[in-house]
Amino acid sequence: MNLKIIITFVFLLFSHLLQAEISVSVDRNPVVADESFKLIFESDQKVKSDPDFSPLNKSFTVLSTGRRSNTQIINRDIKQTHQWILTVITNKTGIVEIPAIRFGKESSKPTQIKVVTSAVPKAGNTTDDIFIEVETNTENPYVQAQIIYTVKLYRAVQTNNATLSEPEISGGQAVINKLGDDKSFETRLKGKRYVVIQRQYAIFPQNSGSLVIEPLIFQGQTGSGNFFSFDPFGPQPKSIVKRSDSIQLDVKPIPDSFTGNTWLPARHLSIQEQWSTAPDKLKQGEATTRILTLTANGLAASNLPTIESSLTEKLKQYPDQPEFEESNNENGYVGVRREKMAIIPTEAGDYVLPAIKIPWWNTETDKLEMAELPERTIHVDISATMPAPTAPVNNIQQQNETASSGIEEKEPDEKEPDEKVINVSEPLADQTPWKWISLVFFIMWLLTLLMLWRSKKKSVIKNKQNSSDLTGRHYLKQLKQACVSDNPTETKKSLLDWARNKWPDENINSINSIKLLCDENLKIKIDELNACLYGKTGNQWNGTAFLKTFESQKFDKKTTKEEKGNLEPLYKT
Repeated sequence: MNLKIIITFVFLLFSHLLQAEISVSVDRNPVVADESFKLIFESDQKVKSDPDFSPLNKSFTVLSTGRRSNTQIINRDIKQTHQWILTVITNKTGIVEIPAIRFGKESSKPTQIKVVTSAVPKAGNTTDDIFIEVETNTENPYVQAQIIYTVKLYRAVQTNNATLSEPEISGGQAVINKLGDDKSFETRLKGKRYVVIQRQYAIFPQNSGSLVIEPLIFQGQTGSGNFFSFDPFGPQPKSIVKRSDSIQLDVKPIPDSFTGNTWLPARHLSIQEQWSTAPDKLKQGEATTRILTLTANGLAASNLPTIESSLTEKLKQYPDQPEFEESNNENGYVGVRREKMAIIPTEAGDYVLPAIKIPWWNTETDKLEMAELPERTIHVDISATMPAPTAPVNNIQQQNETASSGIEEKEPDEKEPDEKVINVSEPLADQTPWKWISLVFFIMWLLTLLMLWRSKKKSVIKNKQNSSDLTGRHYLKQLKQACVSDNPTETKKSLLDWARNKWPDENINSINSIKLLCDENLKIKIDELNACLYGKTGNQWNGTAFLKTFESQKFDKKTTKEEKGNLEPLYKT
């Protein structure tokens, strides 16, 4: 009886483990009423029966259904996933439940999504077959703060040779970067169905005041029918041009209440630390690695400042080159600055690492906030591998033992016979010299080829350098003229042009990016230039002083990417 119970229990256990787990997800949440979206069911195992999607008809209209399988092999571990991708649409709003869907014996779990009301497009007449809608998440941003610019192209007819222009700024300067891939969905407006292409950009205004995002221009040819029907006898294709509305922004300067050295407008900013060894288990004379990570939502990585950390002299610190990471999504940029440093305690004991505080401006609450890493106490033990001092009495005892042993030591002048034996297979006189002559000529031939290759390479590099140098001298001349004229706006533009020419492999989006490649004196002058450009009006700026500091700077041709990992092996992580 007990054996039957055990067998039944084991059978139920394994049958539960072998069941497929089916997850449910949507391509965006919240979704918009009357706009199509993707509903994805995914299984980690192959299911034996086709799914029954009829329960969806209560709240959704299924427009299309597709299936996809994927197999991955990682370290001989085979992982398979099976997906059912449905394009659906709903006219309900609020919290809408996706019911459980049966896949034979298995079933997905009910899932809730949020559905918001469909907004009436601002641009154009919704009875048009093609129109463009544009919007920003704010019209009163701070200088250098991220703006999300969303573009929606509505099309009720087929188009050929279609192009959509990129955003352009007038009235000031801004850095514009595209966010992710385009999204496509369907919607219904006033009884007409549209295919919508959505595109998003992150815009970082570089000066305060009035700034205008110019209208986007769509050009193309209309097809002979719409997306949802085909009429071979319909109207002939014709060229069409559509423009979006322009958007005017009122960019605010850095507020007086901001107390930090580096202006950091973001949606969120945090600082974290990691240790290669537990901080309370450090050893004297042994290196450990501390990693400080600064993460900002709404800022590029190049705008993040150096993380200042001061340590006592008894904790030797060896910093590595900073690492930068960037990613983006529908909410904008996520910038990461990571600083690694090797720490070697020279003495045992307890040490307090001071707190690290970085002020930043919350663009959502419009308030000054502080990202803080609290102070930490670390404990250092005496290392067991440290050599202990040798007592003099041991040397005396060893000498006495040597003297009493009766072993006769050799005088320094006495030489032992050389025990090395050289085996020669044939007399040296019988070896012909042609082998050595051939070897010499072969080496000379290789050297000749090497010299020809290097000469050709230098010629190509020299031509490229000459072209780059000519452009660099042009930008440098413009920079000098702007400085002499005490024109901060032109100085900033010329400085960016010069830096992008000098470091083409670097992602230089603003003059803050140049601060990563220069010394402290020029960093101070760049901060003064920023204060003049983005601060309150009336700030005085000395272009001659800026130029003098710039000309005294010795720029290294190596970039930060090339300099990574230059620490000695002891300090690498």
